[in-house]
Amino acid sequence: MWYAKHGGCIVNEMLMKNLSALAEKLKETKGMRIFKRGFEKALEMLEKGEEKGVFRWAPRLRDWLSDPDYVFWLGTMR
Repeated sequence: MWYAKHGGCIVNEMLMKNLSALAEKLKETKGMRIFKRGFEKALEMLEKGEEKGVFRWAPRLRDWLSDPDYVFWLGTMR
């Protein structure tokens, strides 16, 4: 980063990708990481619920899986 700020430019594409990924990870807050983990769980539950027919006997679960508060709560569960 120092090199780029002081007149040089980074031309190595792989290095730029790695630096960008690192910068994004550093910008993430704890809440963002929890929500992302909950979102992944919600998608998994949605897919499995469709496959297994869970939504026939628990139709409200589909609504819960699209509720941001519930998705965040899912992210807090390990």
